[in-house]
Amino acid sequence: MASFVKKELKNAMTLYYLLKLDKKVPTDRKKLKARQDRLVHKTMKRAYNHVPYYRGKFEENGLTPADFKTVEDLVKFPVMTRKDLREWMQSEFAAHPKEAEDWEIFSTSGSSGVPLKFALTHREAACMNANWIRVLMFAGYKPFTGKMLSFLTTHSKVDPKKGDSWVQKLGIMRRKIVPEHLYVGEGMRDLIELVNDYKPDCLCFRKNVLVRMALYAKNHGMTIHQPKVYTPVSEMVDEMTRKLLLETYGPGLMDAYGCNETGSCAVRLPGSDLYYIYADTHVLNLIDEDGNLADEGKVIGTTLYKRDFPIINYEIGDTATSETIDGVRYIKTIKGRTNDMVKHEGGIQTSATELMKIPNGITGVAQFRYVQTAIDEIHVLLVKDPGDNSHSKEEIEEFYSRKVEELYGRPEYKLVFEWMDEIPPDENGKMRCFICRV
Repeated sequence: MASFVKKELKNAMTLYYLLKLDKKVPTDRKKLKARQDRLVHKTMKRAYNHVPYYRGKFEENGLTPADFKTVEDLVKFPVMTRKDLREWMQSEFAAHPKEAEDWEIFSTSGSSGVPLKFALTHREAACMNANWIRVLMFAGYKPFTGKMLSFLTTHSKVDPKKGDSWVQKLGIMRRKIVPEHLYVGEGMRDLIELVNDYKPDCLCFRKNVLVRMALYAKNHGMTIHQPKVYTPVSEMVDEMTRKLLLETYGPGLMDAYGCNETGSCAVRLPGSDLYYIYADTHVLNLIDEDGNLADEGKVIGTTLYKRDFPIINYEIGDTATSETIDGVRYIKTIKGRTNDMVKHEGGIQTSATELMKIPNGITGVAQFRYVQTAIDEIHVLLVKDPGDNSHSKEEIEEFYSRKVEELYGRPEYKLVFEWMDEIPPDENGKMRCFICRV
């Protein structure tokens, strides 16, 4: 299918799903719960009948779609780990090479330290896009007339150097893309001036960028344009940070939660104390150490909109607390992943996100971690993928060295490579892919 036709078809499907999805948070909890339960049964029935991977999981555990009538019933199904998803996707790519040419391939940001590529059909990708647009609409953003300023994502195919499309020149769905990693140190002033000149109705940056902008503005007596809606993307917001953001950017703080694999799952809207879980597209359950439903525990996500590559009972990697009101679960607090900052000479700090993207550019690495041990030294911990010998260790090291030098514009760091059989998790059970000990 020609790329132009694919793009136009996807745009049409995005509009179709945007018309179907809720644009306001439902208030009738009885209807909301009943609809979510119906969608759970529909999702499990389709997974059983049309997705061999899940059909095998049903049969292994003596289950049928009839066992899943409610959101709570999902606890009966086995939990899918990141490793499980990675292996399933690898098997799909290997078994369907021609079909894969027409799939949309996404890469995670690498926050867990294990590279992961997964597929979506164009229909699923369109629904994921529509889901994010309507989440912004929950907070009052008007996508057809408003302006958005956002960061360049890990899997984005947008070229930030290109100008507006003909649609945007007409004042419709205007958006400017910013490569955040270019704005460091005194570059913060340029980014603040860009925001003030563009005056976006919606601002989507990473939390650490919003914080650094706020602190720079405070230290230099600057003010920052307050958008109608702003959302810290990819990093969770603690209460101390929340106060700084509200003080700097105004009351429009929207805190969305999700992961690349599932898309956005829940949102805490301005003025709300609870995260609403999108009942028409997602389920978030919490389970304790014994695998039972709980008000506090591991976050387990299920997509209700993906028919071809559904995500069922996926262990996202966070823990949370919740509250159930009239049978509907709301998230109270989330303990998200942490992203340390890379330290540079002269007191400059930048996000480690760009380092996380490097493993997506080469195969043969099963696990990675960066540890900055000095202002000019980074240890690169690597685990070789035993099932992929397309690149030698020496070739992988040369690739990392070249990409790090390109990223920072000069050979700023001495890279010390350490090949391991396994990279152990942190004491809390999580795996940070970047640790700074400077």
